[in-house]
Amino acid sequence: MAGWDVHTHLIPPTVLSAAHKGEFGLSVDSGSLVVDGQRLPLRRLADPAALLHWVAEQELDGAVVSVPPALFRYDAGVEWAELVNQGLRELATPQLRVLGQLPLLDPEAPAVAASLAGEGVFSGYALGTPSYEGLDAVWQVLHAVEAFTLIHPGHSDDKRLESFYLTNLLGNPYETGLAAASLVFADVPGRFPGIRFCLCHGGGVTAALAGRWQRGIDTARPGIEPPSLPVADALRRFYVDDLVHDDAVLELLGSTFGADRVLAGSDWPFPMGSDSVSSARAVAAGELTAPLAKEVVAP
Repeated sequence: MAGWDVHTHLIPPTVLSAAHKGEFGLSVDSGSLVVDGQRLPLRRLADPAALLHWVAEQELDGAVVSVPPALFRYDAGVEWAELVNQGLRELATPQLRVLGQLPLLDPEAPAVAASLAGEGVFSGYALGTPSYEGLDAVWQVLHAVEAFTLIHPGHSDDKRLESFYLTNLLGNPYETGLAAASLVFADVPGRFPGIRFCLCHGGGVTAALAGRWQRGIDTARPGIEPPSLPVADALRRFYVDDLVHDDAVLELLGSTFGADRVLAGSDWPFPMGSDSVSSARAVAAGELTAPLAKEVVAP
């Protein structure tokens, strides 16, 4: 089988080095990276060889790598993004294509995005789910280079989710849906059609709420300025991964986003990921995971 897993994670070696030195507020304790109060067990997250073993085991062409969401750290600014991106450069190989880190809420974010686009190393960007308000300058850069842009949920601040692992089971799908809604209602897919957004975890709650969003537009609910595209058309400009653990939901993704917009994504190596990649949904080599200049990533 040939294809790419678009949703895998590694901790960049530069981050590990900084943690061992106690820099950037990081530390290593009992085999885990400690970052902003969260613990990331190192093991496979710090082992590119283990990811390459997964690629071989699944008979894939390769994997698209982004950092775990705990490392987005948008309050840490440009210096943090530089540290992460240097580590991602070190991870990049023909079989491991990397998604760049942006200091998304910093004024320098558009310049960083443009700089990464010109390197020929990065195959796109990975974004978390903070507020997307005021990011048109970033979207313009991503549109111009037709960037593959993975949207991965960050941690929800809702304290009601602290029981039953709901921060992940419910919080993550909600965060992704919130990001998608923010993009749709701000008309980002209509105004910046070059961006190839890909929503993790099947887009979270997005497909289930698409009709409700359109109803809000149709009935002129407060605060809504009708975007240039109906919700159904806007969502057809997104990609999603297939990580939903439910065949019925997978069918809903096909009808909502389009069957050709549902990509293979495992969330390797996290426990809530999948145990295998479907050959039917693996991404064709070089199609969506090509770098920003739409050429094959050089070794």
